[in-house]
Amino acid sequence: MNAEIQTYLELLERHLALLRLLAREFVEGRKEFMALDVDGMYRRISEQEELCRQIQRLQPAILAIQQKCAAELGLGGAAAALQSENRESTGRVARILMEIGKARTELGRLNQIHAAYLRRSRRTANVLLNFIGTYAMTYARPMESTPPAAAALEKS
Repeated sequence: MNAEIQTYLELLERHLALLRLLAREFVEGRKEFMALDVDGMYRRISEQEELCRQIQRLQPAILAIQQKCAAELGLGGAAAALQSENRESTGRVARILMEIGKARTELGRLNQIHAAYLRRSRRTANVLLNFIGTYAMTYARPMESTPPAAAALEKS
C-alpha cells in the first residue's frame, strides 16, 4: 500500500471519528436541554461548532487525495483492483465509506431531533412570556404604603 492510499485511509478514518464525536455531542446535549442548563447548552453548541469546523477543514484534503487514489484503487477500472494489495485497500476504503454514510445518516436523524427540541423550547418560551405579560400586574410586587399617621408626621 502506497503512502497516498494510507493517507487517504487515515483522513477517512479521521472524518468518521469526527462524525461520531459530533453525533455523541448531540446525544449528550439532550441532558442540558432537559435540565434547562443554558450555560451547558452554550458550551455544548460551542463544542459542536468546533467539530463542524474540523470536519470542514478535513474535506478539501480528502477530496484532493481521493482523486489521486481512485485510479490506483481500481475505483475507475478493473485492472488495478485485481492486484491483491489494491483489493485489500479498496475493501478498507469501501468499509470506511459505508461507515461514514451510516454516521451521516445518524447525524441527520439526531439533527432533526435537536431541531424539534429547539422548536418546542421556542414554543414553551413564548407561552411563558405571554403568561408573564398577561398576568404581570396580578403578580406585581405591591407598592409600599406608609401608615397614615406616619405620613402626617412626615409632612410636618
